[in-house]
Amino acid sequence: MRLAFFLSVLLTATVLLPMVSEVSADASEEVMVCCDASPVELYLLGSDSQRKLTPFISELGEESQSITLETSVSSQESLGRWIMPNLWGGAIPSSTWTFSIAYTVENAAGVQINATATVNIGSKSFSAQTEPGSSFLAQGSGSLTFEIDIESLSTTGTSKIELELEAQAIVFSVPGADAKLEFLWGSEEDASSLEATIPLLDILMLEPEVEGSDVYLAVRLDSPWGLTTLALAESISLRVNGQEVTGDPIETASGDTVRVTWTWSGAGGGIETIDVEVELSLQQDQPSLKGSASFEIETFDTGGGTGTYYPPDEPLRTDGGGSFLDVDIRINLASENGNLKLERVTTITMDDEIAFWMRWGMDHIGDENPALTSMLRAFNAGAVTDEDRVSRFIEPVELSEFERQLVTLGPMYLTEGLGLISEELVGDFRAFNELKIEVDLNGQNAVINHPVTIRFSTTELITEDTLRMDLISKFTVVQPVPLWKSFTLNLEASSSYTTSFSESILRESDAFDFSVSRMPWGDQVTLTGEGIDQSESFSLTSAATSLIIFAPLTLSILTLLGTAGSFFIGLLITRNRKRTYLYLESVLIPVIAFILLFGYPLEFIGGSILVMTFIWWTTAIASPKLLNGATRGSVVHPQIPCPACQVMNPVTTMERPHRFACQGCQRTIKLVA
Repeated sequence: MRLAFFLSVLLTATVLLPMVSEVSADASEEVMVCCDASPVELYLLGSDSQRKLTPFISELGEESQSITLETSVSSQESLGRWIMPNLWGGAIPSSTWTFSIAYTVENAAGVQINATATVNIGSKSFSAQTEPGSSFLAQGSGSLTFEIDIESLSTTGTSKIELELEAQAIVFSVPGADAKLEFLWGSEEDASSLEATIPLLDILMLEPEVEGSDVYLAVRLDSPWGLTTLALAESISLRVNGQEVTGDPIETASGDTVRVTWTWSGAGGGIETIDVEVELSLQQDQPSLKGSASFEIETFDTGGGTGTYYPPDEPLRTDGGGSFLDVDIRINLASENGNLKLERVTTITMDDEIAFWMRWGMDHIGDENPALTSMLRAFNAGAVTDEDRVSRFIEPVELSEFERQLVTLGPMYLTEGLGLISEELVGDFRAFNELKIEVDLNGQNAVINHPVTIRFSTTELITEDTLRMDLISKFTVVQPVPLWKSFTLNLEASSSYTTSFSESILRESDAFDFSVSRMPWGDQVTLTGEGIDQSESFSLTSAATSLIIFAPLTLSILTLLGTAGSFFIGLLITRNRKRTYLYLESVLIPVIAFILLFGYPLEFIGGSILVMTFIWWTTAIASPKLLNGATRGSVVHPQIPCPACQVMNPVTTMERPHRFACQGCQRTIKLVA
């Protein structure tokens, strides 16, 4: 019986040993490499009930928040409370924290203040007061600082840090009529903060994945800020054997966990040990968070891969810094069967994380995975088969299905997927008479970080003679974690000789180069900008019209006739007057030409011609007459006086001797020389 029991135990152990080994292997697939409690500066943000503490300086705004005191305080009063919820679990060492808040004193020699700063961490409370008696804040600007001693303690993921500033007494010294004390925070100019030493996050390295000669090295960031950690941190980098890994990493997320995966192609082949180091810079003025681990890998020179990690989960659309966007718009206005015909070609080119997300999504058309965002799940399989899907390459059928379904899903895909307002960028899909969508993979069909271009060709018929419209306006959706770092815009709108883009105006922005020109064969409106921030507000409006009076050809003819007619009448007025001043004022002709060519509206052109006409005609009338009442164009003969009556008589011939009657006394005058 004992033998049977022994054999049973031995058999059980034999079965369980592989299971125990497998569990151990799984545990070793990720290694905690960082971090213990680290120094960090927690900035004060928000107003009223929304006050909080954040380690990200990029969250500071342009305008400061404030608390204003205009009268003395004689009893305890809370001036403000700021909270950082969900403090990361770990040990907080014994240390001294520094709380500094900016202030200004106006219309008083100064302020005597007795105040207390209190830090609550979970159930523990720590305080510091101003100097015994009072502390004097001089007139002008400065900082009120507290040194708070913190004892060692442990925190959980549900703990929070609460900072409160209280005043027991505030007395103004030699106050004026509008004396006040103001505490400021929340901007780069007034970056009030709490310098603390706390656990911030965990950094874990995952077991490398090998695909041929490519090695995929992943880092997992666990923190209370989730994606914000990656989005608002200064930088994150990875080194293998001391050399930084270049190229854009692939980011994916699951809850508050962010995974960042780099592709390393420097393996020598075969089995080798590599030292991997990750460095996360959370704040520019604080030490970086670092961690390292060694791994044994085996690579093979098999080829056939894409050279980029292909994540099983949907990748993030941004690494926090945002992608680059290039927008090119060509608009043509013409007249067709009595209606305005607006043709528009909008070409948008995406790069970086957005482009990778788009390619990954195209390779997952028809994927019913519930973990995908609703935007990707909106596309149905269509003609795409399971063999085509998740192949790491975008098959022609996947591209075709994406283009076809984008005709109906376009507004949602642009707005929810790409963070672009479709109606402001492309136009109203419901108003199009024709819509054609083309996707260009720019010579690369692999799911890698490579630009993707979408081209929308639209035609819209406008039944109104004149329609005031936005040619384009702000089309980016501002988000806390930006999808777009910046964008480049190049818009060119042209009309025919019978239609016009009248009264084109750029509003709310001076970040663009804007110009309008008019030729007899059509108007042209141009708007260009490079490196434009996603929050930039702008609006380009124009009146599209087919009214004949606004047509470029009509305006050109009317301007020519008005200018030529006005100048011709000025010449008639000066028929017996000097024309020197009128000729000098002909410099107004190029001015009128520039007003026409620079696309000024009809009213401005007409008014300019009237002003020019008034100037020319006034100058013509005021010009001095020619001598002796001569008329321009008549022949002027020399004159001689009559010896008898002194009347001047013209000499009309060079013939000598010459006799003629005096115009005064009728006596005969003889010229012999």
